[in-house]
Order: sequence, then C-alpha cells, then structure tokens
Amino acid sequence: MHKKGLSMHNALVLFFSLSVIFSVVGAVLAIKLPKKITAMNEIKAAVIELEENKEEQIKELEKIEEEVGEVSIKLQSLEKDWKEVEEAQSEVKNKQEEVGQAEEVKYAYLTFDDGPSVNTIKILDFLKANNIKATFFVIGKEGYDDVYRRIVDEGHTLAIHSNTHKYSEIYLSVYAFMQDINKLSNKLEKLTGVRPTIMRFPGGSNNTVSYRYGGKDLMDKLTTEVNKAGYQYYDWNVDSSDATEICKNKDAILNSVLNGVVGKEHAMILMHDAAAKTTTVEALPQIVDGLRKKGFILAPITEDTPAVQFK
Repeated sequence: MHKKGLSMHNALVLFFSLSVIFSVVGAVLAIKLPKKITAMNEIKAAVIELEENKEEQIKELEKIEEEVGEVSIKLQSLEKDWKEVEEAQSEVKNKQEEVGQAEEVKYAYLTFDDGPSVNTIKILDFLKANNIKATFFVIGKEGYDDVYRRIVDEGHTLAIHSNTHKYSEIYLSVYAFMQDINKLSNKLEKLTGVRPTIMRFPGGSNNTVSYRYGGKDLMDKLTTEVNKAGYQYYDWNVDSSDATEICKNKDAILNSVLNGVVGKEHAMILMHDAAAKTTTVEALPQIVDGLRKKGFILAPITEDTPAVQFK
C-alpha cells in the first residue's frame, strides 16, 4: 500500500515536470518562432530581390554585349578605312617617287672652243645627223661666215670666246677685253641676225695667265663687267682633256668625259674644235653614245641654263 502511494506520487511529479517543460518550450517557441519566420521572410525577400537584380543584370549584360558588337563593327569599318588610307598613302608615295625620278633629269652640254675650222663643219654634220644641239664658243676668223650662220640656222648656241684669243692683248685691261668681245659680237649679229649673250673667257674665269698682263684683280673686274654688259659667262665642270696635247688620244678624251660627268646633273663639257683637234671629232660619236647610256639629255646652253662658273 505504501509502495502504491509512492508510485502515484512519482507519476504526478513527472506529469507536473513535463507540463512545465512543455510550457517553457511553448513560450520559447512563441518568442523565437516569429523571429525565425521574419528572418525566413527576409531571406525570401532577399532571394526575390536577387532574382530581380539578376534579370536586370542579365539585361544590362545583353545591352553591353550589343554595344560591344556595335563597337566591333565600327572597329572593323575603321580598320577597313585605315587600310584604304595606307593604300592611298602608298600610292601617293609611289607617285612621288615617280615624280622625283622624273624630276631627276640630267643634262650634258657639249661645248666647243676656238672654232670655227674644218673640224667645226664635221662636228655640225654629225650633230645634224643625230639631232643634237650644242654650243660653240667661237673666235673671230675670216672665211667662215657660212659656218657662223650654219651654227645659228641649225639651232645651236653661237657664243663668244674672244675675237683674237690673244691673251697678251685681251687681258691688258677691262677696256681691251670688252672692246675685243664686243667687236666679235657685233660681227656675229650682223652675219646671223642674232646677238650672242653667252660667253666663255679664254682660259676660264679663274685663269692666272691674265695676271702678267692686267694684274691679279683683272678677272674679278671682268666677271663683273661682262655681266653689266649683258653677257652671261660659262666655265666648265667636265674637261675632255683634249687641250693637254695638240692631238690627244681619242680614247683618253672619251674616258675623261665619261668619267667626268659622274654625279653631275648639269655636265658642262669642255672640248675644242680648232683645226688640230681631229681626235675630238673622232671621239664624239662614242661620247654621245656613252652620255645617253648614262641617262643624260644633250642640250645647248641658253640663258636659262644653270651657271657653271669658277668665280
């Protein structure tokens, strides 16, 4: 009986304890559950917001991809345009080079001093047969009026060298020299109808032979005076060497000319057509052939020809 009463008592205590536990658990749940629900709702809202943002970001990405595509198309167009620009620049460069090459014309001037003579006639025959114009720096001679005229009539330049070519007379003074060349110029104008304005000093504008007759400053005075008188004087930058001997070897003359013109755009070639200069006439065909092979245009001296002067 006593044991039965004790069991009942224990059962009541257990029941009471469980009631208390359930009450506490219920209270705790009642407190914490709403918070958890709220948290769950917040998480859910955040997920929804993320989904919405994701869609917006996808749209934004698609927009960016579209813009990138447009930029890519523009870049391709620019590359095409740039290629066309490069091709155009290349074409312009090529044309400039062609123009530059076209402008790089070389001129050779065949000039003959101390004529006329029988050799002048032979030279004129050769020039006529080959359609070449040259320049003749003549002196005053009787019996060659027809040669003076022929030089002009066939399109060559008739130029003054001196009337007498006597250094001891022409280089005595400025007056003596001007009297000499004016006398010849007057004669040639009367014969041909053309007054020569191109001239060459005997011995060149830097000759020293004149020192013994007119002094060291004579050539300086003469170069000034002839310009004042309307003459334009020309020296030379290629010497055929045919004056170094009475009758120079033909091949030596040829080599002197063809070696001398190298690197020159305006080759002013000194030769002589006096009666003794037969080898100059003989060398002339090969000289012309060699000059043409080197790309030179053969031309007479005119007032527009660039001056080749020692002084």
